[in-house]
Amino acid sequence: MLELLEPIAIFTHVARAGSFSAAARRLGISKSKVSTQVADLEHRLGVQLIQRTTRSLSLTEAGHLLYLQGEELLRDAEQAIASVHNLNDATRGVLKVGISQSFGAMHIIPALPSFMAKHPELELQVSLLDHKVDVVSEGLDLLLTMSEQLPLGMVARPLMKCQFLLVASPDYIAKHGEPSRPEQLVDHNCLVYQGEWHEHSMWQFKKGDDYCEIGVSGNFRVDNAPALKSAAISGLGVVYLASYLMEDEIAKGTLVPLLKDWQLTHHLPLQAVYPRRKHLAPKVSAFIEFIKDHIGNPPYWDIPYAELFSERQ
Repeated sequence: MLELLEPIAIFTHVARAGSFSAAARRLGISKSKVSTQVADLEHRLGVQLIQRTTRSLSLTEAGHLLYLQGEELLRDAEQAIASVHNLNDATRGVLKVGISQSFGAMHIIPALPSFMAKHPELELQVSLLDHKVDVVSEGLDLLLTMSEQLPLGMVARPLMKCQFLLVASPDYIAKHGEPSRPEQLVDHNCLVYQGEWHEHSMWQFKKGDDYCEIGVSGNFRVDNAPALKSAAISGLGVVYLASYLMEDEIAKGTLVPLLKDWQLTHHLPLQAVYPRRKHLAPKVSAFIEFIKDHIGNPPYWDIPYAELFSERQ
């Protein structure tokens, strides 16, 4: 059993990197040793793990299964090392974080130098993602996501609830009028987020005991939330927009809030997602706490709209 741990670890790095050469560079060993260890592992297990061609490699069904278990082994080893390091309150090693693309670019990336300054022994690897994420297969320690479809078998820790604003440009309102009730949105050009896994074309509103869900439509759909904001600024239509995407558009008057006395009740929390572990690695815990402190409660981007949101309660 013990003699298989090293080849399994090497195989896992090959599967993670997508090539023998890349795995060898990351491990600091020769490509020939990597190839020999994987071939020996296949011989010992009696199964083919990797399908090789001159230009690429892919995992067999057995290879994919072993890779997932190999990731678990490596993470457990990293956690054991981190636990020992934590005895002297140190956070070090490599932290691999995936973040929803638009949110990460606007609100997380600018704050990371401060986090790195607090943890100089930590190497941070960040991926800005706009697709459905498999935390394990992508080798992530942590995923910060606003996705409504969370990976199975993961711990999902809510960090904050996203607020929404219904907005349009002054030009659009001048041409098409301003709705006074959600039902009137069916007569407006509504800009819709449509991603690979989700279409947000059912808009939710609440006012006291009055709740309604409106199916909207329009002539523009896109899988990028900042692009929706740009389209609204240009006068194309009405958009149901997460408040974290807003900068100073309302203060400048380039966008105008609509239906201000209605709550926009679409459920979209920011969550920290990570593999289930008995003990959370110190580097992961430190990053989550940093992000919570950075965002604040309420989130700093919602402060300009505090009065509007309080009136909706």
